[in-house]
Amino acid sequence: MHTECLDYGLTDRAQNGAPLPQVESQARALLQRLAHTWGRRARVKQPELEGETLFDDSKDDFLPALLPFHDHPAFLAAPDDMRKQILSCGWLAYNEKTVDIESKIVAPACHHIITGDVPGLHDGVSKQIAGQTLVDEAYHELLVLNACQVTRTRRGLGAMPLPESQLIVKMRQAQAQCSDQWQKVLVHLATAIVSEVFISDYLRLLSQEMAIQPFNRLTVEAHRHDELAHGSIFKGLTKCLYGSLNQHERAFFIEVLPKPVHWFANIELEVWQAMLQHIGFGAADTVIRDCRSANEENLARIDYADLIALAEELDLLEGQRGLDSFARAGLVQ
Repeated sequence: MHTECLDYGLTDRAQNGAPLPQVESQARALLQRLAHTWGRRARVKQPELEGETLFDDSKDDFLPALLPFHDHPAFLAAPDDMRKQILSCGWLAYNEKTVDIESKIVAPACHHIITGDVPGLHDGVSKQIAGQTLVDEAYHELLVLNACQVTRTRRGLGAMPLPESQLIVKMRQAQAQCSDQWQKVLVHLATAIVSEVFISDYLRLLSQEMAIQPFNRLTVEAHRHDELAHGSIFKGLTKCLYGSLNQHERAFFIEVLPKPVHWFANIELEVWQAMLQHIGFGAADTVIRDCRSANEENLARIDYADLIALAEELDLLEGQRGLDSFARAGLVQ
């Protein structure tokens, strides 16, 4: 990718003095407003949650409906103690995927922006908001790790290891197929964009569920508070990025942007198999085999309307290449 720097401040004009397209101009104005309000909205600026005080041993740690096998006869027939352990595993898997997203996708994407690797995002406000987001994500990692530690200790799951999320595995596999570094950066950025657009909805159900462990619900609610802003931030960054890509880079970006939707939707059967075997669930292999025979990347589990709306704002679906790319991913007809 080309590496020439833009002006330090956000303006309504490109480096050559020409007016910016309306979509990009509005995106830059939004980023500037969000950067200025960070000190008031960031969760890291608020008091910490007290896990040991808030923890209620009698409450389930997770929603059964969010398990990939919630309606499997073996799970429904499990003794209550085993069912509760499985739900605790669900909470840990949910959080470990969150840590993977924050530490291995979003934080490195922010570093790419800060170090000037991304066209259209060399200005001061883009770097400032990437730095703010980086601080948010570091706090989210600490928030989630603390939540996991409380659960592991209180539920006797301290030694249980979890494999890496398939979202990370698939992203790295896609990067390994790239011949140029700029392509690897765009794969990483596309994965970050999709993750930040989706994660608020990913967190929404638990943040509003009063029946589960109150400490868990409040942890997710605190995390989602920031992610509501992050979704807007990454949409704005995408518009600025896309406006500065050349034709060849745009073609590659259009091809790669829908792919992380499937990676995000993966039901993480490798993670579940490791956890169910660790806690001694006798039907683990049967449950995993039955789930694997179904759709392992079930798009019905996620709402990708915001990504489609972003693609439409960028006119990605106006051309045949964009339509074909999103259709291959099953996102449009």
